Amino acid sequence: MKVLLDAPIKEMSGSLSKGRGIVLSNWRGVNIARQYAIPRNPQSTDQVLIRNILTQCAQAFQSISLVQKAAWAAYAALNPSTWKGTDYQIPEISAYVRINSYRLIAGEAISDDPPTDTADFVATSLTSVAYATGATTLTIVFAHSAAVITNKNWAIYITASLPSGVTSVKSGQYRLCDGVTATSIIAVEATPQTAVITTPRFANWTTLDYMSIMWRPLSPEFDPGTVFTAKDQITVT
Repeated sequence: MKVLLDAPIKEMSGSLSKGRGIVLSNWRGVNIARQYAIPRNPQSTDQVLIRNILTQCAQAFQSISLVQKAAWAAYAALNPSTWKGTDYQIPEISAYVRINSYRLIAGEAISDDPPTDTADFVATSLTSVAYATGATTLTIVFAHSAAVITNKNWAIYITASLPSGVTSVKSGQYRLCDGVTATSIIAVEATPQTAVITTPRFANWTTLDYMSIMWRPLSPEFDPGTVFTAKDQITVT
């Protein structure tokens, strides 16, 4: 569905028709239009875990000092997010929740102070993907640009099987490689790095299947860097 406008939308909310149609809204400072859909709430294990983590982070933010909140606001201003090619500044609470959600998933404590370092490295290429069905083990070999690897991590996301003709993968198709657990946050090792995932979130690949992988670099203080995605055919053994 395509919507053409003569001028930018400055304010919008609600739906064009009751119960169905086009929903106009503002998401993190970006005006969007989408088709109305009935929300789904499957309440999977991962969904419940991540909701609890986000709630814990949001509640913790309310207890930090005004000076600390100002520091998070400054961090957010220096680290804008990008959506469909547009940079936008996220609120300080969103920056706090984003950093600390990675910390909690990795088994670390919440930090009330923003990161002072940055994730200055990125994955650069995918060498191979192998899936051992008997042991349900996924082995990913990839290259990266990290010159120093100490205390740095990857948050690795994967997809279910994909048709060979798929050229674009939506962000919603990715899941943390081992679910919302510390084993989805993997330490950076020398390049080329081999990541072995013993209980991959999707364990239903067969011969000739393809999958896509997304690496998000994390600095020693869990500052998230630039993601890299790659799709490859899976070797199944």
